[in-house]
Amino acid sequence: MTGALPTRAPAVVIGGGIIGCSILYHLAKRGVEGAVLLERKRIACGTTWHAAGIVGQLRESSAQTELSKYTARLFRELESETGFDTGYRENGTLHLALSDVRMEQLRRTHDHAVRMEIESHLLTTDEAAALWPYADYDGVQGAFHVPSNGQVNPLDVALALARGARQMGALVLEHTPARQVTVRDGRVAGVETDEGLIETDTVVLSCGMWTAVFAKAHGVSVPLHAAEHFYVVTEPVPGLPPTLPALVVQEERFYTKEDAGKLLIGGFEAGGKAWAIDGVPESFVFEELPFDFDQVAPVLEMIHARMPFLASTGIRTFFNGPESFTPDGRPYIGPAPELPGLYVAAGMNSNGIMNSGGVGSALAAWITDGLPKRSVGSMLAARAMPFQSNAAYNRERVKEAVGLHWGLHWPGRQIESARGVRRVPLHRELAEAGAKFAERVGWEVPMYFDAEAEDWPTRPSLGYQDWSSAVADEARAISGAAGLVDQSMYAKVLVLGPDAVQALNRVSGAQMDVPAGTSVYAQFLNARGGVEADVTVTRLGTDRFLVLSGHPSQIRDAAWIRAHAEPHWQFEVVDMTSAYSLLSIHGPESRRILSRLSEADLSTDLFPFGAAREIDLAHARAWAIRRSYLGELGYELLVPTEFSAHVYESLIAAGAPLGLRHAGMFAVNACRLEKGFRHLGHDIGEDDTPYEAGLGFAVDPGKHAFIGRSALAAQKATHGSATPYRIAAISVPDATERKGPYLIHNETVWKDGNIVGHVTSGGWGYRLGRMVGLVSLHRESGVDAEWIAGGGFEVRIAGYTYPAEIQLEPFYDPAGLKMRS
Repeated sequence: MTGALPTRAPAVVIGGGIIGCSILYHLAKRGVEGAVLLERKRIACGTTWHAAGIVGQLRESSAQTELSKYTARLFRELESETGFDTGYRENGTLHLALSDVRMEQLRRTHDHAVRMEIESHLLTTDEAAALWPYADYDGVQGAFHVPSNGQVNPLDVALALARGARQMGALVLEHTPARQVTVRDGRVAGVETDEGLIETDTVVLSCGMWTAVFAKAHGVSVPLHAAEHFYVVTEPVPGLPPTLPALVVQEERFYTKEDAGKLLIGGFEAGGKAWAIDGVPESFVFEELPFDFDQVAPVLEMIHARMPFLASTGIRTFFNGPESFTPDGRPYIGPAPELPGLYVAAGMNSNGIMNSGGVGSALAAWITDGLPKRSVGSMLAARAMPFQSNAAYNRERVKEAVGLHWGLHWPGRQIESARGVRRVPLHRELAEAGAKFAERVGWEVPMYFDAEAEDWPTRPSLGYQDWSSAVADEARAISGAAGLVDQSMYAKVLVLGPDAVQALNRVSGAQMDVPAGTSVYAQFLNARGGVEADVTVTRLGTDRFLVLSGHPSQIRDAAWIRAHAEPHWQFEVVDMTSAYSLLSIHGPESRRILSRLSEADLSTDLFPFGAAREIDLAHARAWAIRRSYLGELGYELLVPTEFSAHVYESLIAAGAPLGLRHAGMFAVNACRLEKGFRHLGHDIGEDDTPYEAGLGFAVDPGKHAFIGRSALAAQKATHGSATPYRIAAISVPDATERKGPYLIHNETVWKDGNIVGHVTSGGWGYRLGRMVGLVSLHRESGVDAEWIAGGGFEVRIAGYTYPAEIQLEPFYDPAGLKMRS
């Protein structure tokens, strides 16, 4: 151990890689005096020291891009602040496209870069060859250049962060492994080391590939696994400029950068190789793994074919080292829902250097302010499911996760490993009906139905898909007759007890003290008034409420309720997801179909929109909730699992003569886009208030003491209904179903020559026969109906500009008459 072990600290960071060092540095920079970092061996000795050190900035969302932009800015400033050379250089990156799909992706990324104010250029092959003359450009369609991307020496930057943290009063203890997090009264109380106990109420797990096992020992799920990652370093290349951009060829699975007059060239195989299947050795420090030529041969062959000069250039180093990957390819960041006071920052999926500055800043803000500066959305630690701590599951998935990290991506690209883990009760029946399943946090989710197709299509496309005609049939059935959707994978959380209503009113902007038999659409809010959950809450009885939410929120929503309740309140939160199927039926014939199976009066007068009743259904009892995420007359049926098959068979028998057909989640998404219904994680998130999201109707401003109330009141007082940011509906009149252009995500929206927003989600609307989506608009003086009605909007899609129609109300049934009929 270096330095004396303190008996108490305001925060303890476990793990001395670049992520842990960044968290400690940012805590110190925020004035947290005496924070401690515990490193089992030496700073950066696990994965950080051998990382390639390429620093990109453009990510899938604006929030993640801002985090990466901050990392690049930090690296530029760190040397002058700490006096430690990090080796940071803005050499830029050059991406090559070998296919139409990849070229379109690069054009879309260029549009995104313009909005994020990151300089970028689309290049011809000749322009790319002039910039990077060491490659063969046969088959290359074009290129994308980001001059401000950089590269850094990872070991040096980790040491610089540690030095900066020390200079501001933090303590770095090497050779001091953390053995256990101590718990008192259900929350973090300290950290046990070989040298004694450090009392603290805040602990951050940032121990890289060791995190999963350490977390699991404390009942916390952080699913990740180490995999082997290789690169080679050439002999010196005569005339190689030190300013050469990094080169990325995702379709051939490799990257390369200049490295002291040599080229470092690395790759990610389509099927990776799990490492340390019996556990990462505690003794592991600055170690290399044996280089497996057979494993990486396919990528090496592509590298040599793309860079023929390697045939006459020697390889100085064949390197293999471990990297940790997560099941969905995204990091785990933020509070651990299982243990208050514990935070996680792990599973960087070979992007640890790029993520380090932003993640450190976000975690430090979370710890000191209760929230990160910007949403981290899809990276939240609370999305992890308990089953994902299973070591065999992670061992199998990591092999594919390596390949998913690189290569060509498109909507609908499917995970193939560790499948069939979680199945809805009717999985077999749906499969026999032709369901095609996608994997979502282990669930086999029915996405569309096609009894003739044997397998999931593998043709890459950013527009019209091989399943589009099947989805069109489902959408037409939903609007013309009825569609049956199995949404049993949705989270179902029961909140019960004398203070259940208080607990729900605390986290929600909507009033929960409603009559039994009422369902309420609501958002759980944070202190900024931002949306943490998008739910429906049904009051089943005086002291019983059922919260329905999306399947990724199963753990997150329950934790949010618990975390914000008063200690003396008497209530319980029980996860009932597996206890019930959720079958939803939508369409003009849905009432007639249910009436054939129930004697309950389902008329609008006695069973209006928003009502919930426990009814006889065939020979079972089920809760029927009068709602529809598809914008039609609809009912959500909560059926005890053991009755699911019976109710399903009865629905099919009663509905088939009236045109009922199965529908999957692709059809649900298409219909909700037409109806302008927001989706948490795409259209709304932790940075968006209900007023900005157009969901102000779900807020009861007269209700007292709910989280975010003061922030919402201030926003309302300042801006009224014309907030500077606002979600609206968008349509592209010139688009066609087969040829597009397709709205997907992040397309820029323009008015009067200025960017005024971006598309949050989009796709083809089969009921309307037009391209539709949702857009986040921005106008400092306020986005109002008059400004929108003035028109003149354009949307830029993959480098081309098209007229766009935008309105506050949805394009499909804007008055909501169908679902209230």
